[in-house]
Parts: sequence; structure tokens; C-alpha cells
Amino acid sequence: MKKATYDCSTGETVEVDLTPEEIAEIENMANIPPVPTQEELLMLALSDTQMKLAEQQALTDQLALAFSEMQLGGTSS
Repeated sequence: MKKATYDCSTGETVEVDLTPEEIAEIENMANIPPVPTQEELLMLALSDTQMKLAEQQALTDQLALAFSEMQLGGTSS
């Protein structure tokens, strides 16, 4: 059975004789999602942690601003 494939070394599409089993194996391998490396997983965890810290800091800033506004409002009355 012929299958058209891309040859990276020549940059051309070529026809190759493959068995149906070989074609199924190649197509199955093409559908496997890449497994993230440990470094990528750590970077994702770090990014997630940084986002949570930024959200907490934003809430702290909002609370401090509200507290300051309450104090200012209380002294001017």
C-alpha cells in the first residue's frame, strides 16, 4: 500500500510502500499528545502560584484602600 509522506531531509513529499499495519502505527503515533517535561510542569505550577499570589495581593490592596477611605471619611465628619 502506498502512502504519501513528507521527507524532512529533502523537503519533498514522497510515496512510500507501507503495510496497513505500518500506516496504522504511524497514524497512531501522530495522534499521541506530547508529554510535558518536568521543567514544563514546574513552570506551569510556578505560573499558577504567581497568579494566585497576584490575586491575593490585589485583594490586600483593595482592602487597604477601603480601610484608608474609611479612616479618611471618619476624620472629616
